[in-house]
Amino acid sequence: MKLFFLVGSILFTVLLLIIGFQNYGANMTGFQVFFTPVDISPTLIIFAIAFLGMLAGGFYFGFLTSLLKDNEEESGGSMEV
Repeated sequence: MKLFFLVGSILFTVLLLIIGFQNYGANMTGFQVFFTPVDISPTLIIFAIAFLGMLAGGFYFGFLTSLLKDNEEESGGSMEV
């Protein structure tokens, strides 16, 4: 499960970076996704990018919780001092 979350988070982060740097300095009328011009509302573009960011954050959260859960199980799960 860790590998699924890690690969998903990397994929969505790279997708966000590609879209972000491909359109760096462009105005909303010349927006491109993978070198294909897209003619939609700037509001929908912002919502789509925000949705991709939420998906990436969800995968990062899943990866970190799976890491912490495995570490907790290895130590016995108790917090004895």
